[in-house]
Amino acid sequence: MSTRTTVIALSLGLSALSAFAADQSSVEKSILFKDGSTVHQFKGGKMAMEKKFGRAVRMDSGTSMQTADGKSIVMVGDEVARLDIALKTHQRR
Repeated sequence: MSTRTTVIALSLGLSALSAFAADQSSVEKSILFKDGSTVHQFKGGKMAMEKKFGRAVRMDSGTSMQTADGKSIVMVGDEVARLDIALKTHQRR
Protein backbone atom coordinates (compact mmCIF):
# COMPACT_ATOMS: atom_id res chain seq x y z
CA MET A 1 0.00 0.00 0.00
CA SER A 2 1.38 3.41 -0.89
CA THR A 3 1.96 6.19 1.62
CA ARG A 4 -0.79 8.31 0.08
CA THR A 5 -3.36 5.53 0.41
CA THR A 6 -2.35 4.94 4.02
CA VAL A 7 -2.69 8.63 4.90
CA ILE A 8 -6.12 8.84 3.27
CA ALA A 9 -7.32 5.69 5.04
CA LEU A 10 -6.12 6.94 8.43
CA SER A 11 -7.70 10.37 8.00
CA LEU A 12 -11.06 8.84 7.07
CA GLY A 13 -10.89 6.41 9.96
CA LEU A 14 -10.06 9.10 12.53
CA SER A 15 -12.84 11.40 11.34
CA ALA A 16 -15.34 8.55 11.66
CA LEU A 17 -14.27 7.94 15.25
CA SER A 18 -15.07 11.52 16.25
CA ALA A 19 -18.75 10.89 15.47
CA PHE A 20 -18.87 8.31 18.25
CA ALA A 21 -17.33 10.64 20.84
CA ALA A 22 -20.65 12.32 21.80
CA ASP A 23 -22.70 9.88 23.86
CA GLN A 24 -24.44 9.58 27.22
CA SER A 25 -21.12 9.59 29.07
CA SER A 26 -20.98 13.38 28.71
CA VAL A 27 -24.28 13.79 30.62
CA GLU A 28 -23.49 14.80 34.19
CA LYS A 29 -27.02 14.67 35.61
CA SER A 30 -30.65 14.50 34.50
CA ILE A 31 -33.51 16.41 36.12
CA LEU A 32 -37.14 15.27 35.79
CA PHE A 33 -39.99 17.80 35.44
CA LYS A 34 -43.67 17.67 36.37
CA ASP A 35 -44.80 17.26 32.75
CA GLY A 36 -42.54 14.21 32.23
CA SER A 37 -39.81 16.00 30.30
CA THR A 38 -36.17 15.85 31.36
CA VAL A 39 -33.31 18.33 31.30
CA HIS A 40 -29.87 16.79 30.89
CA GLN A 41 -26.90 18.74 32.21
CA PHE A 42 -23.63 18.10 30.39
CA LYS A 43 -20.13 18.43 31.75
CA GLY A 44 -19.35 22.14 31.61
CA GLY A 45 -22.84 23.13 32.83
CA LYS A 46 -24.70 23.41 29.52
CA MET A 47 -28.16 21.82 29.30
CA ALA A 48 -30.54 20.22 26.82
CA MET A 49 -34.28 19.42 27.04
CA GLU A 50 -35.81 16.01 26.25
CA LYS A 51 -39.59 15.75 25.97
CA LYS A 52 -41.39 12.87 27.69
CA PHE A 53 -41.52 10.91 24.41
CA GLY A 54 -37.71 10.88 24.10
CA ARG A 55 -37.15 13.67 21.57
CA ALA A 56 -34.60 16.47 22.00
CA VAL A 57 -36.29 19.89 21.73
CA ARG A 58 -35.16 23.53 21.75
CA MET A 59 -35.37 25.58 24.93
CA ASP A 60 -34.30 29.21 25.18
CA SER A 61 -31.34 29.86 27.44
CA GLY A 62 -32.44 31.67 30.58
CA THR A 63 -35.88 30.03 30.76
CA SER A 64 -36.96 29.24 34.31
CA MET A 65 -38.44 25.75 34.83
CA GLN A 66 -40.12 23.90 37.72
CA THR A 67 -38.80 20.42 38.61
CA ALA A 68 -40.97 17.52 39.79
CA ASP A 69 -39.93 18.15 43.41
CA GLY A 70 -40.82 21.86 43.25
CA LYS A 71 -37.37 23.39 42.74
CA SER A 72 -36.81 26.08 40.13
CA ILE A 73 -33.86 25.92 37.72
CA VAL A 74 -32.75 28.18 34.88
CA MET A 75 -31.81 26.76 31.48
CA VAL A 76 -28.13 27.31 30.60
CA GLY A 77 -27.30 26.92 26.91
CA ASP A 78 -29.24 24.91 24.34
CA GLU A 79 -27.35 21.75 23.46
CA VAL A 80 -30.16 20.19 21.41
CA ALA A 81 -27.83 18.73 18.75
CA ARG A 82 -25.54 17.24 21.37
CA LEU A 83 -28.48 15.57 23.13
CA ASP A 84 -29.98 14.36 19.85
CA ILE A 85 -26.74 12.55 19.00
CA ALA A 86 -26.61 11.03 22.50
CA LEU A 87 -30.23 9.83 22.28
CA LYS A 88 -29.75 8.30 18.83
CA THR A 89 -26.57 6.55 19.98
CA HIS A 90 -28.41 5.19 23.03
CA GLN A 91 -31.36 3.93 20.91
CA ARG A 92 -29.06 1.96 18.59
CA ARG A 93 -27.70 -0.13 21.46
